[in-house]
Amino acid sequence: MKFTIGERVSILNETGSYLILEISDTKIKVEDEHGFDSEVPISLIVKTKPIESSRIVIKDDEEFNPVRKKRDLNRIPSIDLHFEALIEDDDRYSSYDKLNYQIKRFREFINQNLAKRKTKVLVIHGIGEGRLKSEIMTLIYKSEGYAMHDANYSPQGVGASFIEITLSKAEPI
Repeated sequence: MKFTIGERVSILNETGSYLILEISDTKIKVEDEHGFDSEVPISLIVKTKPIESSRIVIKDDEEFNPVRKKRDLNRIPSIDLHFEALIEDDDRYSSYDKLNYQIKRFREFINQNLAKRKTKVLVIHGIGEGRLKSEIMTLIYKSEGYAMHDANYSPQGVGASFIEITLSKAEPI
């Protein structure tokens, strides 16, 4: 293979681009992109060919953005289980009825997101006495394929939880 001074080359088993400075019978003196010189055997030098592209298309740019990927809560499906958020006129319901309705809505939410193949959801259960959270935990831990973790949603305490769904193991709750 014939090389010329000033040509861009690569070195086998090395990363980066090199510029040929000098050529001898068995070695070539190259400069890397940081300005360092080194002598390399000719057998390890390969020619590079630039890739030319007139237009680069970025597919699914909204879905893959490393900057936005940092826990963007707007993209994670969430449900607010505060009874006031679920029903406007809450005076007619007993505490027992309210809890049952919240659990029913939680089950519907989880099953919908399981059907949509979501792997993480946010459930806002509130701080309160912890009855709703403990009922949700019971449902989650007795079902295979689900894991529950606290999410710092409220400055006063932990009033929300992330639920991770392992799609290969999870079944509707």
